[in-house]
Amino acid sequence: MKSKVVICIPTFRSISASLFGQWIGLSAWCAKNNIPIVTIENRTHNDARNWLATAGGGFQKPNQLINQVDSIIWIDSDQVFSVEDLEKLIDCDEKFCTGWYLKGDTPMVARWNEKAFLKTGYMDFLTKEELNKAKGKLIEVSYCGFGFTKTHVDLFKELTYPFFTNKIVQIGDYTENVSEDASFCLDVSVKPKVITDLKVGHLKEMVI
Repeated sequence: MKSKVVICIPTFRSISASLFGQWIGLSAWCAKNNIPIVTIENRTHNDARNWLATAGGGFQKPNQLINQVDSIIWIDSDQVFSVEDLEKLIDCDEKFCTGWYLKGDTPMVARWNEKAFLKTGYMDFLTKEELNKAKGKLIEVSYCGFGFTKTHVDLFKELTYPFFTNKIVQIGDYTENVSEDASFCLDVSVKPKVITDLKVGHLKEMVI
């Protein structure tokens, strides 16, 4: 691998049994490549990410993790991916890069476009067609979901703890609460690059 990385996985309350084999395989691969895995359960999104980004150091030791590694790989516990996908993410030369996945029918990568928001109620999310057309290229976006994302530790060094917050923004007459991953993207100087040929799965089990 080109840099020293750590993999951070927020699990909240559970991990699907259908992904059990994937996580066992990841553990074996990480052990072989001397890559640590840090996990935390039963914490809300921003709390979990702050805990992971500091390896539990919190406000007392906010640099505990970022002083030891070059990059943090974020993988949500409902992502479906291969070791080859992970290697592509790690080997990307960009300091801030991401694979892409769907929520419903929408890729979780977007440009900050207030005119679009005021017109439709949504930001300017990239489409599957746009991403597939640009396959093999990188596309810079304003923000991304952190389900399968690499962040260089220099990004955290721009910020003060807590690194992940929920920004409140004013758009026209509307006040909006921004998610913790999008807030991080807005707070740092380097914007995420979408690796267009790195699409991963997003497991959403339903009761029918």
